[in-house]
Amino acid sequence: MKKIVKVEPYYEPRMWGGGKRLIEEFHYQTDIAPLGEVYNVVALPNHADCFVPNMNMTLSKLYEEKPDWFECETEQLPIRVNILDPMYDLSIQIHPDDDFAKTYNGGRGKPEAWVILDAPEDGYIEFGHHAKTKEEFISMTQNKEWDKLLRYLKTPIDGFIDIPSGTLHAIGKGVLTYNISRNADLTLRLYDYDRIDPSTHKKRAIQPEEVYENVNIPDKMITFQQYPYANEFGCKVTRYWDEPGLYTLMRIQTDTEGKFLHERFAFYTCVKGEGMINDMHIRQGETILVPNHMGWIKIKGKLDLFLASYRNQHI
Repeated sequence: MKKIVKVEPYYEPRMWGGGKRLIEEFHYQTDIAPLGEVYNVVALPNHADCFVPNMNMTLSKLYEEKPDWFECETEQLPIRVNILDPMYDLSIQIHPDDDFAKTYNGGRGKPEAWVILDAPEDGYIEFGHHAKTKEEFISMTQNKEWDKLLRYLKTPIDGFIDIPSGTLHAIGKGVLTYNISRNADLTLRLYDYDRIDPSTHKKRAIQPEEVYENVNIPDKMITFQQYPYANEFGCKVTRYWDEPGLYTLMRIQTDTEGKFLHERFAFYTCVKGEGMINDMHIRQGETILVPNHMGWIKIKGKLDLFLASYRNQHI
């Protein structure tokens, strides 16, 4: 029998973490430190894998044993979700495309997108670059002309930004984000500020040659977008992205109650508030899975939810 289930978060330490919001506001409790990133949805077997307590199994196992809950064409769960609260800037990095990832580590590329949940007044992300040619990009990197090379954007709260493969990027300190991506795990670093990782007492590895091979040149000059919401059955619904073979991302906000229909499976992550989805209680920081073809859901309470889903590329 299909049923709505909670998905427990998966934690990994991050050297750029250590803030209090994930613990105090989102109720995440873990001994893993410094905490800066929480995987709300991830299903990489024997690596990063959320646990589903109602089913007494990991999310990857649930995907394997209950295919009718998802009805996906992919061997593994195709999407993942995380929330980041960095106390320091992330490394300057890219994610390569599918062809490179398959050759490099047998994986897949990792296009992703961010929505800014909160940011300081002077908040920023690094996004893209100013080099016109590959030779110029390499020269600026080797000469450490970061001020000339790197492009920075201010972070508007509720702003959405798409991050295609090959895009240079890094979240800045204090910028709280909701992230959706393909369920993959290949990051190529260009620059990490010469930081020493306290867990190894060494600098983290960088992969400049691989970045040179994969970075978009010239840059695509993508910027933040502010999407309007539509009032639907008591819900404010914002539709950010719906690309078959990649992911579907929406935001659903209620003041008191509403109802919503999404026929595909969906992970609902609460980023603010507390209430009910059908008979399942949910509060800030929690994620629930609604399996495929469950019909209308009833939402009660003042809630701010992100919906992460997937449509098959080949019907």
